Amino acid sequence: MKKGQVSVEYLFILTMALAIIIPGSVLFYNYSKDSNEQLVASQINRIGKNIISSAEQMYTIGKDSWVTIEVNFPESTRDAYIVDDSELVITYQTTRGLTEAVFFTDITIKGAYPNTNISSQFHHGHMNIKIESKGDHVLIGERAS
Repeated sequence: MKKGQVSVEYLFILTMALAIIIPGSVLFYNYSKDSNEQLVASQINRIGKNIISSAEQMYTIGKDSWVTIEVNFPESTRDAYIVDDSELVITYQTTRGLTEAVFFTDITIKGAYPNTNISSQFHHGHMNIKIESKGDHVLIGERAS
C-alpha cells in the first residue's frame, strides 16, 4: 500500500466521521434547548395555577383570610402582574422572544404594588407570595422574608 492511498483513506474516514458527528451534535443541541424551554413553560404554568387556585380558595374562605406560598420563578422570568382584575400574567424570555403565560379567574384579583404588580421589584428565584382576601377582591403580592 502506498502512502498516498493511506492518506486518502484516512481523510475519507475522518470526513465520514465528521459528517455523522456534526449533524448529530446540532440535533442534540436543538433538542436540549427545546426541552429546557418546555421545562420553563411547565414551571411557570404550575406557579400560575397555584397562585390562582390559592386566590380562589382565600376568596371563598372570606375576608381577612390569607396564605403565603413559596414559589421559585425560573431565571428567564421577567415579570408577573395583574390585568383587568381577573388575569394573572407571567412573562418570560424564550429563544423566540418574550412570551406571556396568562391565567384567568372569575374572582377579582389585584396586585399589591402600584401598576398591579405582585412585587415592588420583580426578580426571578425564590419568592414568598402572600395571597389575602379583602372581601370583595383578593390581593396578591410578594411578602418580605
